[in-house]
Amino acid sequence: MNDIYTQLAKALNIAKITEEYTTYADLQISEYMTADNYDIHVMTNEPMSLMWDTHVYHYQPSFNDIIDRIKDLDEDAIVYVSDFETYLPEYEVADYLEQHEEELQDEHEA
Repeated sequence: MNDIYTQLAKALNIAKITEEYTTYADLQISEYMTADNYDIHVMTNEPMSLMWDTHVYHYQPSFNDIIDRIKDLDEDAIVYVSDFETYLPEYEVADYLEQHEEELQDEHEA
């Protein structure tokens, strides 16, 4: 049986969502620590070329912002999430899958 993150990846029409770090991820979502010990949140397609105005968040990005960003990826995309419970909590993923179950089935049948 698939775990909930495999189900989410399938529902969002991408290859994989993983907590296992890979340099091949098409989207990376993680927390960074600044030199003066502040936490920032980064959601980027280009980790080596951060665009501070669009990739860096002072506050944790919302679940919906993360889902919307994943939806923009190609079907062979891999998403690295440094901590599922921080960025894609299991209860929110389950709620999302339940709320969109019928819609997702219709898309996959078409």
